[in-house]
Amino acid sequence: MKKLIVLAGAVALLAAAPAPAKTVTVDISQLGFVPASVTVQTGDVVIWTNKDTTNHQVVCTKCPFTSPVLAPGQTFQFTFTKADKFPVVDPLNKNKRGTVTVTQAPATVTLAPSPRVMTYGGATTLSGTLSTGQANQKVDVLAQACGENASKVVATVTTTTAGAFTYKAQPPLGTSYQARYKPATGPAVTSSVGAVTIRPVLTLKRAARFRFGAKVVSAQSFVGKAAVVQRYVTARRKWLTVKTVFFGTRAAASTPLAGSTVSSVAFKLRIRKGLKMRAILPSGQAAPCYAAATSPTIRS
Repeated sequence: MKKLIVLAGAVALLAAAPAPAKTVTVDISQLGFVPASVTVQTGDVVIWTNKDTTNHQVVCTKCPFTSPVLAPGQTFQFTFTKADKFPVVDPLNKNKRGTVTVTQAPATVTLAPSPRVMTYGGATTLSGTLSTGQANQKVDVLAQACGENASKVVATVTTTTAGAFTYKAQPPLGTSYQARYKPATGPAVTSSVGAVTIRPVLTLKRAARFRFGAKVVSAQSFVGKAAVVQRYVTARRKWLTVKTVFFGTRAAASTPLAGSTVSSVAFKLRIRKGLKMRAILPSGQAAPCYAAATSPTIRS
């Protein structure tokens, strides 16, 4: 299942990736600009190259720009960011004229979570950008939590300067997010998948001599799932598994998120006092909706 999720994310990324900027070349000669008229999209680059044996220049008062005087073989380039029809002129060649027609490139939207891996109860900030750079545009944020068959709109945010937007999310389990923008004309565009991985809260506690307890806090029950208890062997500088325990009881909890569940187990373990200990919930036990978790260390 994990491989399928990764593959789906990769496909979505390829589908949503914006087209790379295009470069269009124009030669300058005694005849003028060749070709005299070119059409590009916003974000594309036009490069003028002096292919003559005398100096030339490119001037666009509407763009606006004035190139340096171009000696034979020299080039000048300009990136067009606004849609319009721009006349260009070569003042050193009897004001030979050309045109650059710029059309608006299709809008794209991006979205990325930070952090991507977090502990249950934490928050992630989803940051995105609308390629048109427009402010005050509405963007839907969609979420598909682990176990759900489809994504759904969880928020609608408004773009700010340069088309940027953010949304703070607190997913209770592994969740994939997307951003969707519907321009005034044309079809809606959707970002690639931004997946957030959640680790449940795992704790280990010493209740009394040779008596311990472990618990997992999450949005799902872990009853029947196993955790391993380890002690640190200083001489070998490694952790050694000393017991495997199975969570057997479940209780509702109101923190850190509404609808939280506590799965717990009490167990006996004859171990020397003062040793460093920890519990681990392996990835195979945490899956499919959570990642592996490690408890803070305690002393036996």
